[in-house]
Amino acid sequence: MPKYAELHVLTEYTPFNMGFVIITKHDRAIVIDGGTGGELHNVIAHVGERPIAAWIITHPHGDHLGALLYGMQREKPIMRQIERFICNFHTPAFLRACGGDEAANVEAFESYAETHGIPVDRPVCGDRWEIDGLKFECLFSKSEKYTENYVNDSSMVFRITGEKRTVLFLGDLGPAAGEELLATQGNNLRSDVVQMAHHGHMCVRKNVYEAIAPKICIWCCASWLYNERDVEFSKDMYGVGTTRRWMREIGEQTHIVTKDGDQILEI
Repeated sequence: MPKYAELHVLTEYTPFNMGFVIITKHDRAIVIDGGTGGELHNVIAHVGERPIAAWIITHPHGDHLGALLYGMQREKPIMRQIERFICNFHTPAFLRACGGDEAANVEAFESYAETHGIPVDRPVCGDRWEIDGLKFECLFSKSEKYTENYVNDSSMVFRITGEKRTVLFLGDLGPAAGEELLATQGNNLRSDVVQMAHHGHMCVRKNVYEAIAPKICIWCCASWLYNERDVEFSKDMYGVGTTRRWMREIGEQTHIVTKDGDQILEI
């Protein structure tokens, strides 16, 4: 068993992906998102035969929930290792009212969890929980006031505090919800490690990263995306090049990029 919990940052085999596996000091696994269906084999490779103490999903886009749905649809053996889910999705009715097709993803997920008797914990801001000595805190949860970037801005933001480091997961949070996160959390955002929101592309603004002041940045980016130019696509929506420039201006960090393959960070 590892001396410290290990955060496994998973590379991508499909154009977009966000997947992490944590191996705890008790030799159990925690999966965060998992990526598309084409990524499930890599999740399985890192989990092995360990029990999955929790499968956490930040939001129901296919590049985050897809691997889990793929496993559910095909009844993959890894599904029998899951002890509980942790997520807080919008209702299918709300998603349909906003015009999105993610409602079907949520319905498939909810049906599987209910049919197979797997508990679903639905954190809201301020909730705390612990798994094998790792402490979790939810800093942001969904709000129906965000009806434009409504799925990304429903991303559950949470921080893990381990023995060595704190790690903040921003999911795919965009600029509007990012401003609420900053207004409600302020200095509480400060963390050693940050998962760059929405792959570093069209994400939270620079002021959020300034409040986090990370020493390590995790970019869920293939090469083409990580090398995206410094451009404004629309108001407050910038390319990865802009986000990388922000981080250089904020200070010196170590950068973990999924284009470079699977990587492990002790937490």
